[in-house]
Amino acid sequence: MAHDRVVSLIDELESFAIHVSLIGQVKAGKTALTNALIGKPNMLPSDVNPWTSVVTSVHINTTKPAGANAVFNFFTTQEWLSMVEAGGTLGEAANRAGFAAEANQMRNQIREMQQRTEQRLGRNFNLLMGGQHTFMGFSPTMLQKYVCLGDETDASAPEGRYADVTKTADLYIDSDRYRVPTIIQDTPGVNDPFLMRETVTLNSLGNTDICVLVLSAQQSFSTVDVGLLRVVRSLKKQQIIFFVNRIDELSNPNEQIPEIDAYIRGILADQELPTDVPIIFGSAVWGEIASFGMNATGNPVSMDKLDALAAARKQYANDKSTEPHPIGSIAYTLAKAQDLSGLFDLRNLIAAKSRMDNGFPKLANITQRAREIVSSSLAFLDQSDVTELRRADEVGITGAIARVEAVHEKVQQSCQTELKAATRVLLSSISDTYSNFLDHEEEALTAETGAPLTDWKPNIEVLRRRLMASYAKFSETLPIKIGEILIGAAQEVQGAYDEVLNNPVKIFHVEPLQSNCPPKPLCLMKTLPLDISSSWLSNWMPKKVKLTSLLRKLNKLVEAEAMLVLAEIQSDCIDDFAAENTMIVDGFFEDHIRGLKNLVLLRDKGQHEHALDALGMENGIKVRLETLSEISDGLNALATRIDADLHETAEAT
Repeated sequence: MAHDRVVSLIDELESFAIHVSLIGQVKAGKTALTNALIGKPNMLPSDVNPWTSVVTSVHINTTKPAGANAVFNFFTTQEWLSMVEAGGTLGEAANRAGFAAEANQMRNQIREMQQRTEQRLGRNFNLLMGGQHTFMGFSPTMLQKYVCLGDETDASAPEGRYADVTKTADLYIDSDRYRVPTIIQDTPGVNDPFLMRETVTLNSLGNTDICVLVLSAQQSFSTVDVGLLRVVRSLKKQQIIFFVNRIDELSNPNEQIPEIDAYIRGILADQELPTDVPIIFGSAVWGEIASFGMNATGNPVSMDKLDALAAARKQYANDKSTEPHPIGSIAYTLAKAQDLSGLFDLRNLIAAKSRMDNGFPKLANITQRAREIVSSSLAFLDQSDVTELRRADEVGITGAIARVEAVHEKVQQSCQTELKAATRVLLSSISDTYSNFLDHEEEALTAETGAPLTDWKPNIEVLRRRLMASYAKFSETLPIKIGEILIGAAQEVQGAYDEVLNNPVKIFHVEPLQSNCPPKPLCLMKTLPLDISSSWLSNWMPKKVKLTSLLRKLNKLVEAEAMLVLAEIQSDCIDDFAAENTMIVDGFFEDHIRGLKNLVLLRDKGQHEHALDALGMENGIKVRLETLSEISDGLNALATRIDADLHETAEAT
C-alpha cells in the first residue's frame, strides 16, 4: 500500500532544487554576476550593448530534458495578441477610465514592436508562436539571438533575432560548486519597458527560495527601482539578499560604501521594510578575476581601485578583538580585507540560506513522511504475521474507516470555513484601502483651492504598502488556523488506528500535515494601471481641466484598478491556495483510508493468504519487519541529526 507514496517521495527528492533569482536594474550587471556565481566565464552574454530581455534559468545539477541542454520557449499567439490588440491590461484600464488617446499610444508602440519583429522573422513568426527551440549545446553567440535585445534599426542583426518572442530560456549544466541542485535565474531589469516581460519576471519569483536584488553602486535605488521595493515587500526577510555591484566604478569605494549602505537601509526604513537584511558590496568584474584568473583583461583603473581598497582594509586584518559579524552587515563589510569582490560572501550566504531555510526543512518534511510510511507498513505487516494472530476485528476496522471518512469531511468543511472568513476580511480590507486612498487624494486636491493642480501627485507606493500589509496578514494568519485544524485531524486519525490495532506500544504514529502558504501576490508587485495613469493625470493638468472632471477620472481609475486587483487576488492567490490545500488534505485521508481497507482484506482467509504469499510468507514477513524496524531507527536518527544541524546552522548564521 506504500508503493505509490514511496515513489512520490523519491520523485519529490529527485526534483528538489533551490531556486535563486537575480533581479534589479537594467544594466546593473546581473548577467556578469550570474556567470561568476555559476563559475563559467562569459557563459551568458554580458558584455554586449543590448541587455538581457528574457528570463534565463540556469539549471545546475538537475535532471535534464531528453536530448537537450538548452530550451527556448516562445510566447503563445494569444499572449502576443493580447498585447497588440488591447495594449495589455493597462490599455484596457486606460479605455475604461476614459484615456482613449493614451491607450491608443500604448497600442501603437506595441504594434511598432510587432512590425519590427515580424519583419525580422518573416514567415517564421507564426511558426514560432507557442513553440520552442531545443539544442544539445549552446554558446554566447547563440544565446544573444534568444535572450538579448538587438538593434531595433537593423533587422539583419543576429543579436536579439528571437528575443522579442522568446518568453523563457532554460540552460542545463553540471557543476561541482553546488552540492544541492540549484536553479539560478537571470531576469530582465524591473524597469524593462516591455510589461509582458515584467509579468514573466514576476511569475518566475513565485517559487523563488532566495532573491538577490542587484543594485548599481552608482545608482542605488533610483526612481526606477520602485519595482524592487514591490518585490522586497512581497518576500520574507530570510529570502532577501542585496548585492551592490560595480563598486569598482566608484571614485572612493572605502568611503562611499558606508554611505551607500546607510542610504539603502534608510530607504528601507522609510518604506517600513526590514532594515537588517544582508547587503553585500562587490564587483562582478573583480569576482571574475578572482574566479577565473582574468588579470590580463582587467581594467587598469578598476585594478587600481581594488588595490587601494585592499590597502585601506589592511588595518582591520590584524584586529583579533573584533567580534564576528553576520555576512552582509556594514560592520562585517568594513572589517574584511579579503573577498572584496563580494562573490564568495554571496555564494556562502546563498549556501547557508539554502541549507537552513530550504534544504533542512525539506529533508525534515520528507523524513517525517517516510517515517509515517514505515510505521504504517510495520502495522500492516504486524497484522499479517500469522504466528501472532493479532489481526484486527473487521467490524472495528469498518467503523474506523467510517470515522476517518467523517473526519475528512469535517476537516474540509472547517478549512473552507476558515478560508472564507479570512477571504472576506482580506477583500474587505483591500476595498477599504482603495476607498481610503481615494478619499485622501480627493481631499488633497480640494483642500487648497488656490494651489495649482500640477503640484498634486498621488502617493501610490503608500497605497501599495497598505495593500501588501493586508495580504501579509492574510498569508500569515490563515496557515496557522488551517494548521490547527490539520493537527486535530491527525490526532483523530491516530485515535482510529489505536482502537483498531490495540497496540500498546503505538508502533504506528500519524504525523500531522503541514499547511501550505498562500502564493505571493504577484499582482501587487507588477506595474498597475494607476502607476501609469497617474502620469497621464499629471500630463492632463496643464490643460487647465476642471477639478470635477479630474476627480471623475481619478474615481474611474481607482475603481477599475480595485476591481482588477480584487479579481487577481481571488483567482491567482485565494483559489490556488484553496485548490492546493484541498489536494493535500484529500491525499492525506485517502492514504489512511486505503491503509485501513488493506487491514480489512486481511480478515478474509483467501486475501490473507494472498498477502502472505506476496509478502514472502511468515519468514519473509519477519525479515521485512526486522528490516523496516532498522529503517525506522535510521529515519529517527536522521530526524534527530537534521534537527541538530538546523540549530547549529542557525547559530552559525
